Amino acid sequence: MNRGMYMAVPPGAVVPGALPDFRIYVFTPEGRYRLWALEGNRVTAEQLARLAEGGHSEVYVDLAEQFKYEEYLENNLGNILENQAASDDQKAKIFSKVSANVVKGAFETSLGLGAMGAAALHRTQKLIENALMFIKESKSLQALSKMIGHDYQTYEHATKVLWFTVAFLRLNPEILEQIEPGYSAFEENRKLQMMRQCAVAALLHDIGKAFVSHTILEKTEPLTEIEWEIMKTHPLQGLAMLIDTDTPLFVKKAVLHHHEDFHGGGYPMRLEGPSITTLARVLRIIDVFDAMTSRRPYKEPMAPMKAAQIMIGKPAESEGEEEREEDQRDQGMRGCFDQELLKKFIQFLGKVKLDA
Repeated sequence: MNRGMYMAVPPGAVVPGALPDFRIYVFTPEGRYRLWALEGNRVTAEQLARLAEGGHSEVYVDLAEQFKYEEYLENNLGNILENQAASDDQKAKIFSKVSANVVKGAFETSLGLGAMGAAALHRTQKLIENALMFIKESKSLQALSKMIGHDYQTYEHATKVLWFTVAFLRLNPEILEQIEPGYSAFEENRKLQMMRQCAVAALLHDIGKAFVSHTILEKTEPLTEIEWEIMKTHPLQGLAMLIDTDTPLFVKKAVLHHHEDFHGGGYPMRLEGPSITTLARVLRIIDVFDAMTSRRPYKEPMAPMKAAQIMIGKPAESEGEEEREEDQRDQGMRGCFDQELLKKFIQFLGKVKLDA
């Protein structure tokens, strides 16, 4: 029983009444992993309550069954997010893990097919359903905001861009009116469908990076000119992967345009102003903000409010501080945003109450 390697999981990940096909262990005061639930056995709410009463804040799964556990999380995500016994922090971690796995799966299958497959798109859309349910309360936003400052990985980055985008648009429906004129008069089902489509664009905005080598994505030094040109192809690659799917045109354009600068000079088409779709302008802001506030291979994370200051053009350095070292990948942080949307986003950050 104790010869394997185990991973800690929150009890909130275990859905009362479900039938997990993996074994669950608890860690005893004697330093041993004791079998608590056999695969295929239903775990009741009473059992989970007794577990909490016994002081167990974590249960354990054998690493050999990690794939089964992650598949279980994805299949039961809706029930987990609705579980009143699980804390918001636990739910946020589970949501982040599942969404990262979905994006990773989309990258890997798309790379093999050269396009976004129907199965990967279905997984993405199913995740979006649960995301919209979860990202609707301030408590959820507070829990999710704790992901700020974590390591920057493409899959985790996609998750954060997703929840920022959904939460931001929820609080600013007038932006949805810009994305789709007439939105305010839509029936509720159509409004919900449009939010789902915006969420898909947010989650898949970097899908074209599936065709960029990990050597470039994870490089700790500044990119060479050739590497930078390769990196700049990912919006076009993303469009190519979505072109034959039934995603709306504004979603495809958002993926294509999310690195265009409002005042020109972005890529891949060097568009500017109104030529850049509204959703792409939103993603441009959120994409940059998350990149600046995350720990990347070549720099430490920046405090959210400091990042916001730089984005609005206010000097980040105060008198006596050393000038912040710039990296080619951070060029264009100033002056490349739709200022009206940026102002709304800064106001949104105040409502989410991120740590300064």
